Amino acid sequence: MDRSTLNDAALWQQVKRGDTASFSCLFERYWDEMFSMAYRRLADEATAKDFVQNIFIHAWENRQQITVEDKLSPYLFTALKYSVIRHIYREAKQGTTDLPLSVYSLPDEAEQRKQDHYEFDALREKVRWEIASMPDKMREVFILSYEKELSVREIALRLSISEQTVKNQVHNALKRLRLRLQGQSVYLPFIL
Repeated sequence: MDRSTLNDAALWQQVKRGDTASFSCLFERYWDEMFSMAYRRLADEATAKDFVQNIFIHAWENRQQITVEDKLSPYLFTALKYSVIRHIYREAKQGTTDLPLSVYSLPDEAEQRKQDHYEFDALREKVRWEIASMPDKMREVFILSYEKELSVREIALRLSISEQTVKNQVHNALKRLRLRLQGQSVYLPFIL
């Protein structure tokens, strides 16, 4: 099974059954960004790694209680954020360090761009997941239309089906995507 194509919710269902390979896939999916976030706040590589690892250990140990509707990232990043903030405040209270400015500051422009990029990637992943879950013929017609940018006529000739069938399949695929991606504005040629 190619776990890298599964969304977080599907992987988490496997994790709840004790599947360590699915958990490793989620670990690899989020490790770099979580480490980067922790390192920016803590300015110590070893401590940042420990914090991220502890979040994943906690997630594994509490996997039965954690519900993943769509993405695991909100849980992971929120847990990491508060864990790091508690650590920094504890250190400041003990007088071992001053509170870094980053605790008080809003995300800077570069961090916001990174967050926007992350959200775009998550949306792209969701669109690709929805396309992959389409019936075979619908998916094939949709990919030829939007990714390969073939005309209705070219698709009909290539697949030996009528042009009306191509139009219907594309229409149904778009309708399906709209239903599954409600509330998210998606410009498919840009996303795919």
